[in-house]
Amino acid sequence: MKRILKHSLLSAAITVVLASPMAHATNGYFKIGYGAKNTSMGGAGMAYGQDSLASALNPATLVGIADRADGGLEIFMPKRRGEVDARGIGGARSNEQSRSNVFLIPNMGFSKKLSDRVSIGFAVVATGGMNTRYGDADTGNGNIFTDAFAPAIGGFIPLAIGGLVSQGVPLAQATAIVGKNVATLGGNPDNGPALGINLAQALATPTIAFRLNEHHSVGFSPVLAMQSLRAYGLGLFTAFSDKPNSVTNRGNDRSVGMGGRVGYQGTFGRFSIGAAATSKVYMQEFNKYSGLLAEQGSFDIPATFGGGLAVAVTPRLTVAADISRILYSDVNAISNEGPTANEFFGAFGNALANPSSKPGSFLSKGLGKNNGFGFGWDNATVYKVGVDYAYSPRWSFRAGYNYAEVPYDDDQALFNVLAPAVVEHHATAGFSFAPSSASEVSFSYMHAFNNDVNYTYKGTGAFAGLNYKARNKMYQNAVQASYAQKF
Repeated sequence: MKRILKHSLLSAAITVVLASPMAHATNGYFKIGYGAKNTSMGGAGMAYGQDSLASALNPATLVGIADRADGGLEIFMPKRRGEVDARGIGGARSNEQSRSNVFLIPNMGFSKKLSDRVSIGFAVVATGGMNTRYGDADTGNGNIFTDAFAPAIGGFIPLAIGGLVSQGVPLAQATAIVGKNVATLGGNPDNGPALGINLAQALATPTIAFRLNEHHSVGFSPVLAMQSLRAYGLGLFTAFSDKPNSVTNRGNDRSVGMGGRVGYQGTFGRFSIGAAATSKVYMQEFNKYSGLLAEQGSFDIPATFGGGLAVAVTPRLTVAADISRILYSDVNAISNEGPTANEFFGAFGNALANPSSKPGSFLSKGLGKNNGFGFGWDNATVYKVGVDYAYSPRWSFRAGYNYAEVPYDDDQALFNVLAPAVVEHHATAGFSFAPSSASEVSFSYMHAFNNDVNYTYKGTGAFAGLNYKARNKMYQNAVQASYAQKF
């Protein structure tokens, strides 16, 4: 039995990562909740654990969970649209909807009481990620960046030649340098036909929780993480990196890492309070994409912390609320800002006029460097509230609301075409039915309301009069079902 359980857990962990490419888990790129019960309450659960997946939020709540095993599957359906309008620099307008719209996201967990004071558990959840896919080989277009910006390259040729001549380079030599770079930049096979990124993350959390006394409990979980990344169609941006062969179209790359989580729960009559903190999860670098992500491919999972309150208003009705904080700013690849209009124009000018085979090495914020261009995400505060109504011993009904502000400013819209985390408001609902005292099925539904971010980038100084626009747009639906076996 132990051997079967061990292999089942390992298989589940691998399945979560490889079979569930996430497409923004709505609070930035984190999921709003874990399991059908928690999700249907808007993710509120710091002080209110309901099943063996509770340790994914607060390991201390595991002391209140009976012996059980849970397994579930979420069908996640985001609708994302990206747009870049480069007509202001002689380019084109490209407006595309992502072709990846349905994702299967599994989860599983179990919990067991060793005594009245000690409980153990194990949970595997897909914690977050990002995914977009614009265009494909069948249509031959749809790569938003290439379709919009490639036609503008010709307009920069006179500027690039003139810049070299002003530095004392003979006209013929300057023309040859720029001509070669135009061919390299415009003819890059990685410019298309599709553009996209796929990042998937999963966490496994073996947990032990202690009931210190009647009112206080604590819990501890090492956080074991695995993530996978693939980027493609970013050929134009190889000129922004000093490692142009490690920017795009390198296939899947995987990394593993570790962090930790601690939690507390206090129960006082009808009231429960909870708090938990998860350290930054330190991950191996994505070596295949060391020329794309800041700090040579580093992509740690941000630290989080938060607290919550649950109130048993009546014996049947419980209301829970959480506030949590995601520290995106501590991960350079996420938090470093993308290029301003002048930096963008300057980078392309450098790519056209530079005689080096690695023009990105001359950029102060080149892709892959410690301060290299990123997504410009700020720290995010997440608000969650949910209700749980036990209609009868067999039926329970839940509803919730979740809010988190867009984690980046409007002027970061360009690179976030790849990562359009723009939804803010989420409504959730769900129910559970117990066919017997030893089994339970639960369902949840989540809708993230449509939102968009758009920005016009305007050049100044030498680039005055030049401009381009970027827009990110998304809404989401998700349904989830889970089954629990109680022992």
